[in-house]
This record gives sequence, structure tokens and C-alpha cells, in this order.
Amino acid sequence: MKAKNKVEAAPGKADLVVREGLILGHPGSDSIAIAGGQIIAHGQFAELKPLVGPQTHLVKLGGRVVAPGLIDSHIHFLEAAAAATGISVARCRTLGDVLADLRIAAGKTPPGNWLRAFGCDEALMLDGRGPTRAELDHSVPKNPLRLKHQTLHATWLNSRAIALLGFEAPDFKPPDGANMIRDAAGKLTGLVIGMETWLSRHLPPVTIAESESRARIMSRELAAAGVTNFTDATTRNGVAEVELFAKLAQSGAIAQRLGVMIGGQHLESAAQCEQIASAANIRLAGVKFMPGYEYDRAGLARPVGLAIARGLDCAFHATEVEELDEALAAIETAKANYGGEREIPRFRIEHGGLIPHNYIDRLAAMNAWVVTNPGFIHFRGAKYAAEPGLVAHLYRAKSLKDAGVHLAGATDAPVTPGRPLAAIATAVSRITLEGIELAPAEAISVAEAFAMFTIDAARLAQLDAGVVETGCVADLIVLPRDPLSLTPTDLMNLAVDITIVGGRVIYERGRPAIASSDSADLHSS
Repeated sequence: MKAKNKVEAAPGKADLVVREGLILGHPGSDSIAIAGGQIIAHGQFAELKPLVGPQTHLVKLGGRVVAPGLIDSHIHFLEAAAAATGISVARCRTLGDVLADLRIAAGKTPPGNWLRAFGCDEALMLDGRGPTRAELDHSVPKNPLRLKHQTLHATWLNSRAIALLGFEAPDFKPPDGANMIRDAAGKLTGLVIGMETWLSRHLPPVTIAESESRARIMSRELAAAGVTNFTDATTRNGVAEVELFAKLAQSGAIAQRLGVMIGGQHLESAAQCEQIASAANIRLAGVKFMPGYEYDRAGLARPVGLAIARGLDCAFHATEVEELDEALAAIETAKANYGGEREIPRFRIEHGGLIPHNYIDRLAAMNAWVVTNPGFIHFRGAKYAAEPGLVAHLYRAKSLKDAGVHLAGATDAPVTPGRPLAAIATAVSRITLEGIELAPAEAISVAEAFAMFTIDAARLAQLDAGVVETGCVADLIVLPRDPLSLTPTDLMNLAVDITIVGGRVIYERGRPAIASSDSADLHSS
């Protein structure tokens, strides 16, 4: 949304000109002119001076590099916003540190109030396990606690939370697909799997005001990482969630362009979701199918068929080979049965955590996309290094590209940090946080990795973005150095100086968030 007090440039003049730098992909240009949210010209600044009017903002680059904005094709925005503004133990590698952080947070929380935390993963703990119910009770004795697993697919609860939720009541019936872990004596351990949507609905709701506050902080974090566009791929998304995203976009709390997937269980409300999204100028990015959900007793064929009949892309969560099998079978059936006149929508394999070699040609033949997470190698590599037999198939890139499989990149934030440059660096290095190299044969060049988060991601989202070209949307970032010339180490630590969405500066390094608005004067010269 444009702010009401924005001063428009004169007819035929640019709203914004970034000048005297390096333009990625255009060695003969040093400046870009932007009007109406689009790139209208690039070239030498002397050639663009006729486009400069009295209301044109000028930003001097001083030799810095302008590149396409980064597109994150799969995140969980609301979860990431909650983690960014709440209690995160993702940095912890021992249970002692996890419990200490929870104890400190509990000391700052009024007794009886829910304590919500995120980021524990037993696979990354040096202890080799997650917290016990007794340990959680000792650390958080006066508050009900929900500690989300870093993968977002499980939760640890303390005894106060278990009691409030009624889990130990004789008549309690867990939702379909739930796994409530018990010890040898049959007592709940506090770890529950496959109940994330149920838990979110039964905990005290987050207010709109709190959601907006969280969203503004997370949007700025993404902007600081150079993200100009993202897709929320949360399975529980339905009408209520699309309405919330619409409000956050219209209020300006989310400054990026965004797309929202809905869960396969919400297909019957797809038309309503499309209407809400369209009115708010956000994309309905498709339908997400998750293993373990019973979308139809006969399997995925019917719901997938309904989705593509509506023209909706179909995305399938697949981190394990069994999940990949289920997804590919559904895609093959859907393609065989499709009788529509328009072009069949895109099929997306989300994550592609394990792709054995014999599946690669099959993916290519289906014209499917793989939305991969190279950052998992860096941030979660310790887990994979412990399973050497699987490493060769892990988050493939080069073998998929060589076979002609469409590839886009994503961070899956908050599972890994929402920093595409770190993911790009890892796609090149294949090195874990601990310094272990995993499946180096799957490494790709910096240019190829950068494309996964720019031009390739824009193709997947069907956007005129991802490149610096006349007529494309002006979603751009300014970097201190040419990213394509850097080593993975330097790229991992590269700062973003300016982020621009639709010709509007939404982030400038070192400038307070309150100044990132249409009415603020830019640092210019």
C-alpha cells in the first residue's frame, strides 16, 4: 500500500534514481531509474539525468552494487515472527543451556501466564536427547510451557501445560495423526508430535496488535537480509490465516511482497481465500499437502485434482524418501487425469531433503520444481553428519540442475535463519557450522546459487522480478560488494545496505526502522 502522504514524481520523471555504482548483470550501467514501482531505465547517470525531476529521490551508491532482491520461496512467517520476538533456544547445544534460558524467561513472566519458546532439537543437542517433563517442571514451575521443536513438527510441554490442556483426563481424545510420547510406565513425557495445529488453536490466541508488532519486527529482519518477496508455506493456513496476512500486508506491517499457501484441508474455502488475497494484493501461492494428514480417504489423487482444476500450484512436504514417493505418485496420477484446457499448474517438492539418484530423472520428466534448503547443511549439518549413508542424497543441487529439474531456494525460517545469503553460501561450500563438508559433489556455483533466490524463484512465483531489467518490478538490494565474486565465507557474512520493494526503500542499514517510510528523506547526495 502506498502511504497517503507520498509525493509522486512529475509525469515522465523517476520516483527514485540510484546512481554511480555497479549494476549486477550490466557492466555498462552505473545507475537505475524507477517509476511506478518498476525499473524504467538503466545506464550511465549522465544518460538518465533527463528522468530526474524536482521530486525524484537520488541515492548515491558510491561504487556499491545493485542486485535483484532475494526471494525466499518457503518460510513460516508467523512462526518466525514469534521466534524473533519471543524466547528462542535455537542457539543452545546443551540441555543445560536450554533449561537455563527457560528458567530466566520464566522468572520474567507472571505466574500462570503461558510461556512460549522455540528452537530445541534433540538431534543437535550434545546430550543426544530433548528435555524431560521433570526437567521442564523444575525450570518452569509456575507457568504452563510450550517449547516448540526446531522443525516445527513437535512440542515439549511441562506438567502445568499438560494439565491445562486436559491431556491426562480419562476422556481426552488426541487428534488424528497425533503421537503423545509416553515413558515405560505409561506416563506422558511431555513430547507430543503431530499436534501443532491443535495446540495453536487451544492456547490463548495472539491479539491482532501483538501479531502486527511481531510482523513489523520480522519483516524488518527479512529486509535486513535482503528479502523482497517470500512465500508462507504453513500447512494450517486457511481463511483466518489468509485474512490475517491480508491485514498485515495492508497495514504495512509486512513490507515485502508475499504469497500464502493454504493447507490441503482448506481446499473447500480456496475461492474465499483467493478473494481475500486478491483484495489485499497478495498471491495465493498454491495448496500445501503434508504427510500424515488425511485429506481424502482414497489418498491424495482427488484433492490434488481439485487443486489443479482451480489452477492452484500443488506443494508437497518431502524430507524423507517415503514422503517423496507419495508426492510423486500423486503428481503422476494428477497429470495423467488432468483434462483441463489451461496449462497445468506447477508441482513443487518442498525441501527435497533426501532424493536418491533414481528419482532425479523422474522429477525432470514430471517438470516438477524442487524448493530446496541449502542452509540446512550449514545450520543443521551436525544431524546429517551422524548418518553418513544418507549424505550423498542430501539437499541435492548440482545433480538436479544437470538433469534439468527446476530448482528454487528457501530458508524455511525459522527452522534456519531467514538469511538467503547464508543459504547461497552453503549451496556453494556444502560446509556445516562445525566445518564438516557434506556431499561436495552437489555444490553449485555462486551464480547458480544466487539464481535460486532470484530469477529462478521469480519464475516459480510467476513474477517479473529476480533480474535488473527495464520493465521488471523494482525489487532491489544494494550490497557493499559484488556477491558473484565472493568466496562462500565472505558471502555468508555479507551485509545488505539497502532493500527496495516496488521502488520504495524499506530498509537502510544503520537507519532506524521508524525512518523507513515513504515520507522519510533518504540518505542521498
